[in-house]
Amino acid sequence: MRICDRWMQEGTTDQRGPSHPPQCTTSREDRQIVRMAVMDRSVTTRTVAQPIEYVTHHSVSARTIRRRLQQSGLSARRPLLCPLTQNDRRLRRQWCDERMMWVAEWNADVFTDMSCICLQPHDGRIRVWRHRGERMLNSCVMRSHTGPAPDIMV
Repeated sequence: MRICDRWMQEGTTDQRGPSHPPQCTTSREDRQIVRMAVMDRSVTTRTVAQPIEYVTHHSVSARTIRRRLQQSGLSARRPLLCPLTQNDRRLRRQWCDERMMWVAEWNADVFTDMSCICLQPHDGRIRVWRHRGERMLNSCVMRSHTGPAPDIMV
């Protein structure tokens, strides 16, 4: 009897509700998430969530951001590592030469404990958001140092 009444009132005999919670982002916010990831390929999910949280005044999880990016075809991959170009090497050498004779600047700093300073722009954990087949895209390639261990212990 209850099944017949439900069929007459609701048009269905299913007594369960939706199996998933409602979406917390709109389609416009989803497009903004994708646009931010494509503009800066190495952006983190928390960085993408901040402007959306500021506008909507509700929190968006990192998992939601990853899910929206994966739905649009973007996936987090390790960047293609290429050796530094001659120009990159020249600019790094120029930067070091300018700061080689800094004595007064370094005297103001106090080092109280030993720490390792990585001279590379990353420590191997950086990911880039890219579509399938965009591996060689310039924004998905990261220049890397190919010499001996680029660390300084201070």
